[in-house]
Amino acid sequence: MQEKDERELAAAMRAGFTLIEILVAVAIIGILGTVATISITKSLDKAKVTAAQEAVRNIHAACETYKMSAKKYPGDLNALVSGEDPYLQGGEGSLEDPWGNEYRMEKKGKNIAIVSNGPDGESGNEDDVRSDKIAKSKE
Repeated sequence: MQEKDERELAAAMRAGFTLIEILVAVAIIGILGTVATISITKSLDKAKVTAAQEAVRNIHAACETYKMSAKKYPGDLNALVSGEDPYLQGGEGSLEDPWGNEYRMEKKGKNIAIVSNGPDGESGNEDDVRSDKIAKSKE
């Protein structure tokens, strides 16, 4: 009877996982989670840039439409969302980029550029999203 108990105890000890096996499994899960998080973060950053590019195109188009009817560009972007028949749908929220900063309009002679400062929020960097850059890259 004692021999049977010893065999059952030995079998039970072999059936479990060792601490090292559990730690290795947890480490692998942690590494996979980190890789997935980094991948998702990069995808979200790209999606924000794409959303900003589309918004810049839309705001620029609304400015051009405003110019056709008023014979001049708006004094500021708020003119596009105000009034009974706004040129840009979405209210003032449509004038905010995906990073929470306001789009701005830069006048360049007879032309304009709509600008988002990009992820860093600082003007004049390479990560800025500009309507004049978008138009040139499509040509």
